[in-house]
Amino acid sequence: MFPKALSLALLAVSAHGFAPMAPSATATRGMQSSTTSALNFQVTLISDKGLNETFECDPNTFILDAAELKGVPAPYSCRAGACSSCASIVQEGEIDQSGNLFLEDSKVDQGWILSCVSYPRSDCTIKVDCENEFYSS
Repeated sequence: MFPKALSLALLAVSAHGFAPMAPSATATRGMQSSTTSALNFQVTLISDKGLNETFECDPNTFILDAAELKGVPAPYSCRAGACSSCASIVQEGEIDQSGNLFLEDSKVDQGWILSCVSYPRSDCTIKVDCENEFYSS
């Protein structure tokens, strides 16, 4: 029991500075995928602060990573599905977040996801930057 608790505690205390970063756009420029955009999904991130950005995300890339590669601002901290910094609400579409360690079933049933461990499974619209709302719901 102790090793599992220690592992979860270490994940929970990962600081932003220690979180792995997605490759920068300049590092991936010129590296074209052999997949066509028809295999990708359109992900739209919205927020109460005026964010309304749409980008392509392939089904094997975390939504947060794809947003970061496209220069779309989205909050995060641990990048491991163990905190609530990237808590978001699915407004439309389907998501796979099987890597989630933090959300309770009741939150998932309400449409909450963690964008750092969520993959798109269809075109989707997601409300981000709503961690305060997460704790009041």
